[in-house]
Amino acid sequence: MTEQRTATVVVEWRGELLGAVGPFAAEAPYWAQVGEVAAAASRAAGVPLAVLRLLTVAGGEGGRGGEVVYLAVASERPTGVLAAAPGQWGDGGHPLRLRWASADGLAAEWAWADGELASLGRPRGGPVEQVRSWNLSALSRFPTADGPVWLKSTPPFAVPEAAVIARAGRADPGLVPRVLAADGRRVLLADVPGVDCWGVPEDGMLAVVDRWAAVQAAVAADGPGGLADCSPTALAERFPALLERLRPELSAVEYAQGRELAATLPELAARLDSCGLPSTLVHGDFHPGNWRFDGERPTVLDFSDAAWGHPALDGLRPMPFLPPERWADVRSRWVAAWRELAPDSRPEEALELAAPLVHVHFALRYQEFLDGIEPSEHPYHAGDPAAEVRRALRKALFPTSGSEPLGAGRELYDALMWMGDTGTTAAVLDAWAAQVLPGYPERLAAAASYDTFGAQPAQEQDRLECELYALSRTADVLALEFQPPHGDGPVRDGVRLGLDPAGYRAFFTRLGMTEVGAADGFDPFLHEIAELVPAEDPDAPIELLDVLWPGFTFGELLFTRAGVRVRAGARVAEPGWADASPVYWAFRRRGRRPVDLSHGWGSNSQWSTGLRMDFRTADGDLLNVVRTPQRLSNHHGGDGLTRAEAEELLRHRCLLRRPSALPELVADSQSATDFWPFHWTLPEPERCAPDCFRHRAD
Repeated sequence: MTEQRTATVVVEWRGELLGAVGPFAAEAPYWAQVGEVAAAASRAAGVPLAVLRLLTVAGGEGGRGGEVVYLAVASERPTGVLAAAPGQWGDGGHPLRLRWASADGLAAEWAWADGELASLGRPRGGPVEQVRSWNLSALSRFPTADGPVWLKSTPPFAVPEAAVIARAGRADPGLVPRVLAADGRRVLLADVPGVDCWGVPEDGMLAVVDRWAAVQAAVAADGPGGLADCSPTALAERFPALLERLRPELSAVEYAQGRELAATLPELAARLDSCGLPSTLVHGDFHPGNWRFDGERPTVLDFSDAAWGHPALDGLRPMPFLPPERWADVRSRWVAAWRELAPDSRPEEALELAAPLVHVHFALRYQEFLDGIEPSEHPYHAGDPAAEVRRALRKALFPTSGSEPLGAGRELYDALMWMGDTGTTAAVLDAWAAQVLPGYPERLAAAASYDTFGAQPAQEQDRLECELYALSRTADVLALEFQPPHGDGPVRDGVRLGLDPAGYRAFFTRLGMTEVGAADGFDPFLHEIAELVPAEDPDAPIELLDVLWPGFTFGELLFTRAGVRVRAGARVAEPGWADASPVYWAFRRRGRRPVDLSHGWGSNSQWSTGLRMDFRTADGDLLNVVRTPQRLSNHHGGDGLTRAEAEELLRHRCLLRRPSALPELVADSQSATDFWPFHWTLPEPERCAPDCFRHRAD
């Protein structure tokens, strides 16, 4: 899509279509910004023109770009040369046409403003300047001797702004524009000096966040006062019907996920309400483009979407308009403001919970726009409700992954447990990747080599280990599909996610990982024995036969091993042990018992587990790099294992044979999970101390 907008203007005079002027190249890409279009068309027509409405658009999207055709009304018969009008525009009117979109209606709006200005002793001193005109508002500038005055007209589905401004102004008069006159959904506003705050470049304007929160806290006790109910509960109740309306625009996967989201919204609404923030006046579109700053004080503009709801709807609204570091500033201001205003509240939790509801709210609101405007105006909002549903789904699945990469792994796992199945897993993975890429691999890169990992502070090492562990859980559950016993037989830990091997490979390579190959034969660093075929020679070494699921490395770091089918002699790898005994450092396996440090911990504590850190370096393999290592030679004896058996357990992460000193041990038993190799390491450190990290001899 090109951002360039060209405008052709069809000219009407006294109800007759005379022809067209243009096309003109417009500097601003947005269709609703009609000021320069009206000026260019007026020059070409030789008389003043006022743009009434959009007729057609080709090649544009999202309210900008493309070839746009407008209808304009002339103040007198044009003297310039007009071309034939593109298309046939005979029109008997439309029942949803807005007042300012017709010649008589716009004349009436401007006449009302002129009358009010005369009553105020501030008569207009020059031509009216159109600034914006579309289905959500018409904004015109009226010059007067005492400075410009702004006429804003809004549609029937908008809120009468003067009443909302008055309500907010009682709490903070300096935060809102001054209303000079109002009549329903048209209002005359005094000029507000300064600039709109796109990008929020100055810290001074961030006071708008604190002050708006204070206004909301002050007016909360007043009740809705006629404002639409956009509380979390009301949004949850309205969403299912909207989802059914949008079903033709959604994929089967998106619709299925939407149904799941709809089912969870009532509980989410209850949790959000329990965060201790009051229902209150919500601005409805509280982003920096609706803040104005004159270098000293901010002003909040555009209250036409105001409603009664949860303040987190406004708290989250600036996020998509800001770079991550600036959003962090705004977020912290909002949280601090509400923590002071409501000391027992949990504003951070409220922002996280409300993330999908913000988009549910906008999906509903955009549908209201489409339902309230004539078809020629639909291009402004076509597809917006469905797009907001998709954003709601992503935020429900991944509330923080877009802004803080560490934590994304847990969100991905939780999302798969919630919405993953044969039909939806690939879409969940794609949606997550859209949130975290391209920055995610770069954020993990410090763990990709032994030297860079060891150079990190201990706290950062922990964060990296925990993030990689969380991501490895996804690898574990996705690999269940490829593990024996195959087919539809019993599954010990059976989440069926339905991803094929090609999709599994594609996802992890997309994260910058390298697939483990099988060209060099069996390697316990890279391969996990999943199936064992007995060899005739009991002393036959382990021979790799097939790869059942891929493994991956991330630089020098082993992320996850490949599952393989092997052949070996019974004195090397015993059937029922090498392929069926518990696997250590494994969260889930199909058909055999996993042993993981996260098992048995609570829903949050388990995520403090770190990935087992194995590095294949130019100097050799480093197995289970931990800051508090234990020597195999010192610690294996009490477990009933020989030194060789203990080393095999560390290398293979399982027992290859029944331990020689434990003849009664059963492979698939609780007792077989009681070995504790989690602090063993190879090569063995020369000494062990709490701050020991490096294991290579200097």
